[in-house]
Amino acid sequence: MKTLPLLSLAAVSLFPMFAEADHLRSGQHYRSGPAMYVFGGLGVSSFDFDRSDFRYSFGDGSLSNITLDTESSGGRIGFGFDFSPELGLEFGYASLGSLSGSAISDGSQVLTNGFSAGRVDMDADADGVFLGINVHTPYNEPFGLFARFGVYSWEIDGTLEDSSRSGRFTVEGTDPYAGIGVRMDIAQNASLTLAYDHYILDDDESIKTAADTFSVDMVLRF
Repeated sequence: MKTLPLLSLAAVSLFPMFAEADHLRSGQHYRSGPAMYVFGGLGVSSFDFDRSDFRYSFGDGSLSNITLDTESSGGRIGFGFDFSPELGLEFGYASLGSLSGSAISDGSQVLTNGFSAGRVDMDADADGVFLGINVHTPYNEPFGLFARFGVYSWEIDGTLEDSSRSGRFTVEGTDPYAGIGVRMDIAQNASLTLAYDHYILDDDESIKTAADTFSVDMVLRF
């Protein structure tokens, strides 16, 4: 995606500060100065996408017998930078998984470039990059809570196929996300998190949906 090189450049520019912060680290579990962490994990996603959404986004007025698969799996990976024991900045990549649907077209719109009569299939993947804030309880506690929110620059890329032709489509946008979760330490500088996140996916033209995710992440601090 176009925004990934910018995030990589931002990460490289922050490395000197990370190195200095690590040099200043004491033997304590958490210190008052800035700290870097990395995280990554897997999750399950559920898209808020029903038959009327399918007709609005991909239909031409000829579709019936719509079936959808809105459950999928995905993952997250990213970097974080804590400015204080309770506040961090996070950026990274999140895959929300896949979304698919099928329907039957009666062919009534074929003369206006609509679907041919027969089966119509849609398959798509949703992913993107995020930048946000993580507000959390101090890390010197073995268990903790956190809330996170920010912006998600997403892309839905897929294929649409009827009985006579197929083609690719791409929809993209930038929308808010928010989540809450719990943390459990498994080592001095490592923890597991269990989180729920809500991602809005709305390009104001052809797609209006959202995705709810439940994920487990490993977090390593430096």
